[in-house]
Amino acid sequence: MEKGKKFYKYRLGLGLLQWIANNKGIATKDKEAGRNLVKSLRGLESGSGISYTIIQGISKGQRSPEYTTLEAIAEALNTKLSVFIAYCEAIRDAEVWKAIEKDSKSKNKKQSDK
Repeated sequence: MEKGKKFYKYRLGLGLLQWIANNKGIATKDKEAGRNLVKSLRGLESGSGISYTIIQGISKGQRSPEYTTLEAIAEALNTKLSVFIAYCEAIRDAEVWKAIEKDSKSKNKKQSDK
């Protein structure tokens, strides 16, 4: 399959969710180290000043964030934007396609249930 805008939006969303999951893991193991880490989408909203609706849309691969939004997210995650993007880019293509397929099946099921 050809990578398009949808693919990259999903990759970004997966990266964001994985980053937050890693932060949760760190906080579980070391409460002191985890004290200032973003551990939820709500925490990211609070730390970045970006609305929860926008953050949730990004995490689900439904939104294409503006550069300033990405900068605010990276700052709230205590990293450089280039590091966050590299982290997202490291997610395997197969994992992204799997997430797209899963979401597509979920949407099709909701449609057929109506």
